[in-house]
Amino acid sequence: MLGTGNPARIGRRGFFGRAGALAALGGSLEALHSAQLKPGARPRNIIWMVADGMSPSVLPLADHFSQLIRGKGLLWQALLDRPEAQRGLMDMASLDSLVTDSSSASSSWGSGSRIFNGWVNVLPDGTELTPIAEIARDKRKRVGLVTTATVTHATPAGFTASVKHRDDEHLIAEQYLDRADVILGGGRRFFDPNARADKRDMVAAFRKAGYGYAATRDELTALRSARLLGLFSASHLPYSIDRRADKAAEELVPTLSEMTSAALTALSPASNGFLLQVEGARVDHAAHANDAAAMLWDMLAFDEAVEIVLRFTEKHPETLVVVTSDHGNSNPGLVGMGYEYKESTLCFERLSRINSSFYAISPRLGGAAEYSMKTPAATAPAGPAPTPERVQELARYHFGFELAPDEIEILRKSGSGTKKLSMNRQLDTMSGLMGQVVGNHTGIGWTGSTHTSDYTLLTALGPGAERFSGFVRNTEVFPHLTALMDAQFKNPSMDADKARQFKDSAGLFRRRRPDWA
Repeated sequence: MLGTGNPARIGRRGFFGRAGALAALGGSLEALHSAQLKPGARPRNIIWMVADGMSPSVLPLADHFSQLIRGKGLLWQALLDRPEAQRGLMDMASLDSLVTDSSSASSSWGSGSRIFNGWVNVLPDGTELTPIAEIARDKRKRVGLVTTATVTHATPAGFTASVKHRDDEHLIAEQYLDRADVILGGGRRFFDPNARADKRDMVAAFRKAGYGYAATRDELTALRSARLLGLFSASHLPYSIDRRADKAAEELVPTLSEMTSAALTALSPASNGFLLQVEGARVDHAAHANDAAAMLWDMLAFDEAVEIVLRFTEKHPETLVVVTSDHGNSNPGLVGMGYEYKESTLCFERLSRINSSFYAISPRLGGAAEYSMKTPAATAPAGPAPTPERVQELARYHFGFELAPDEIEILRKSGSGTKKLSMNRQLDTMSGLMGQVVGNHTGIGWTGSTHTSDYTLLTALGPGAERFSGFVRNTEVFPHLTALMDAQFKNPSMDADKARQFKDSAGLFRRRRPDWA
């Protein structure tokens, strides 16, 4: 039952909730710490976990939301109180901007070099960089990629592929063959001969190479294969908030924690260990859409995957676990609401009533509020604006509260294509305006709808964790990981001054889709 607005409710519950979040994982943390303390210890396994697009401000929001929904705090937050955990901040700038995109961010980890936004492990002069997956394979380690986006999306690609254009996901799919042993997420259309321009059946190619294939949650559960390809949607997997409301989706699509568990089961027998990247991708997409409830539900899904990983380490303490983000996004925060901010807690608790993402709701308002793979023309309003009564009905059902007349009117205008409804141009969209309207009731405010230059949070446990303490430059990750794999390899790089000679070539690869996630 929702609270009455007493600010002490979440505070008291938060103290005990955070204290109990790690209660069942004490053995895992002790095992990791013991392994870390061994002189010269190197990890057998490396698990790199990314809450994509998570601004630092999101962690306390997700912690409070976890207490509301689950009665316990966020594991990631609780780890910050543990002496075993190494803590740091990471500078994620790209070669051509203080604000990175996901492909440049992941490529900086995956190659040790900063590159242009929109590219994947390729320098401005066209030099292809060797991604860390190949280094791991050379050391006879197995490689896994788990994501709630398309498996060929920017973040998994940064560990495994080299292409000039991150949107060339059909090419990235081809490069995964024999570079990654476990590939789980969305993006079936980049493997489907009926959707690929070259008509190549990539699923058949993976099967021929010895991969077991799953298209549903049950098929994944039933698979017993050392190599896995699981594609559970044509595009990204559903937001967690929408999956909960859709019984068919619940039956067909595995959660991030279920995919993580399947990946660990497949990879753990490897005699030389493995490298696994786990991405909670839709945190980023929800932040682009200014959709606080969707973002926080996907943070809980990510936290459940963190729990799966920590439980794994109890029996496999020779594992380095790093939990981080690749960049901030829109910098959401809970603002003071009411006299002396006494209504802030009550407003925040309203987030738990929301039962659908903006992506699911916005078509009923005549617009589109989503991180999109479609062109602006394809997402333009398709019909007349809904009546005020219809907007109020949708708000009551999906948000759990009523809107004021002026809020209804601004959503109707946005749904019919009207612009200049907000002086913040980034927020002058259906999603931006929905975020502002819902924020009037929940207390969540947004700076914009794009990535931000924040230093990202970094938490590490296990052998080698001390390398990720303090202030870390993104390009330092690659040499840290390769050294921990006992590999001697350095990719070429380029400084910003030389890169300026190639700025014109960067324009040749402008994105075909308006989705800078």
